[in-house]
Order: sequence, then structure tokens, then C-alpha cells
Amino acid sequence: MLTKIMGLFDFLKLGDNSKPSRKHISFSNLALEIIGNPLEKNGFKFYRKKVETYFTTIIWTKEKQYVKLSASDFPTDYPYTFDIILGEGDCDDFFESEWDSISISNIQRLTEPNKKYNGYDFPKKSEFRESLEIAKRDLLEFGNGFLNGDLELFYKTRILTNGKNKPEKIIKKDKNGKVIVELLPYNVMNKKN
Repeated sequence: MLTKIMGLFDFLKLGDNSKPSRKHISFSNLALEIIGNPLEKNGFKFYRKKVETYFTTIIWTKEKQYVKLSASDFPTDYPYTFDIILGEGDCDDFFESEWDSISISNIQRLTEPNKKYNGYDFPKKSEFRESLEIAKRDLLEFGNGFLNGDLELFYKTRILTNGKNKPEKIIKKDKNGKVIVELLPYNVMNKKN
């Protein structure tokens, strides 16, 4: 019995979760086709794909804009989801992208406040196509202005979601010389308001 219980928690062992799973490989390949095609028609170019055991991240860029598809079925992230994120700025800088991006769900909640939007359930393999088609439809409907360079709704939603001021970063080194990046608490507090 103890062996069965311990087996349930094997995912918590420190190990290499960077090896792509078949599920995420299939999901990412289909996402490149379904989400990537309309993005490329709007001038976005494929930038990067990272597929791991429990995560998929795909990014397309156009000048300073980016679209990121992010998915997780990590056991502790239940319910498993994926989302489409619109951003402006440096998609490679975690701290920048945390402030300079919003999800399609943020725009949906602003434009249709009486409906519930929270991203998309990460589907079973047999439902990948259907779920990605729904996400594509929402991207083209709610992100159309962003895709075509009209950032007015994007900016309005980003301010309402993330606040007006980009958080200030403090970059310092610890006693071992390791670089540590912190956000100033005042700006982090304002971001929540």
C-alpha cells in the first residue's frame, strides 16, 4: 500500500521534467498549425517553441509585439490550462513580460463582463484540435486590433489588469556573487490595485 501511495507522488521527485512528453509534442505541433497560421498572415513570425514534460510555450513576434501560447498540465497546477497571451516589449525578460502582457481572457472579461473567462482547459489529446480552434476564434475576435497594430484596447486592458506603472527592478548580487532580481514592493503593491 505504501508503495502505491509513494508512486502517486513520484512527480514531486526532483528530476528532469524538461524531456518533452508525447502529449505536449502533439499539442505544440497542432498549435503551431492552428494558432500560427493566422498569426503569420498578420505579420507575426515564429520566434521560439519550448516543449517539456508538462509545459508548452510557443512565441510569435512582430516588431515589439508578441503572442505567446502557454500550456501546463503539471500535476500541482490542476486544473490544467492553456492560454494565449498578448504582449509588447521583451518576451525573453520574465519581469518585463509579467507586466507588459495580458491574456485574451483579460480582454474578454473587459469586453463581456457578464461572462466568465479564465483561459482554456488543457484538453485530452482527442480534443486538442477543437480546443485550439476555439482559442484561435477568440484570438481573432478579441485580439484582432492587437494583431493588426491597433493597441488601444490592449493598452486599456493592460492598465486595468497590471496597473499604469511598470514595476521597478533592483538587480544585486548575493554573498556568493549570484545575481538576484527583485521588484520594488511599492510598485508590486500598485500592480495589484
